[in-house]
Amino acid sequence: MKNVNKLNTNKVSGLCKSVWENINVHGMNLDVNLVKCQKYLFPDSAGKKLLYIGFGEGQNLIYLAKEGFDVYGTEIAENRFSEAKKRLKKHKIRADLRLVESNLLPFKDDYFDVVIGWQSLYYNNKETLTGALSEINRVLKPGGKFLSSMISPKQTLLCNKEIAPSVYHPAKETGQSNCIVFCFKTKEQINRIYKEFVNIRIGFYSSYLFRSHNFHYVIACEKPKKNKE
Repeated sequence: MKNVNKLNTNKVSGLCKSVWENINVHGMNLDVNLVKCQKYLFPDSAGKKLLYIGFGEGQNLIYLAKEGFDVYGTEIAENRFSEAKKRLKKHKIRADLRLVESNLLPFKDDYFDVVIGWQSLYYNNKETLTGALSEINRVLKPGGKFLSSMISPKQTLLCNKEIAPSVYHPAKETGQSNCIVFCFKTKEQINRIYKEFVNIRIGFYSSYLFRSHNFHYVIACEKPKKNKE
């Protein structure tokens, strides 16, 4: 990744870092939609190296470790990082967790079988999201699987005020109004930005609880396999 992107991603990550470190840790539960995706997309987990980007309080990481994955993770918020370490220790789970300040991943090339970016990668603008996806492509093994969830303007609390094309500030009531989020408006836009990957499949999950819509795209794809010489 170029130095200019490094500076940009540090700035964007810094905005979200300060926000999340001022939001109380509240004991999040396992995400059932992630479980469904894992069971369908990569049920063969034994001994596979899995990187979880933005693992938060660690609830999903614990599940994935118990499924048999060799788990690694990155997180920008120190309070979430500390909470996750406590939870993993309680469950006697070993994991390689890294506190980071940007989308740059402190791992070597072609290292992971699976990478997950669940409800985390949309805290970017277009440039930093593209850089984050390039980093994910770099650390995945050829043929490795990548699962992410992203949002659209249907997610009205997060995609609240558009400040640039597809870039929004969340609503004040979320406590995240100083963050920026990237909201995909079409599936074609997803395919363009995820262009480094192949076998792209796009689904979604949604709900409506009177006040606002909860809408997430679910994107499953792979790193291209190397051509045989």
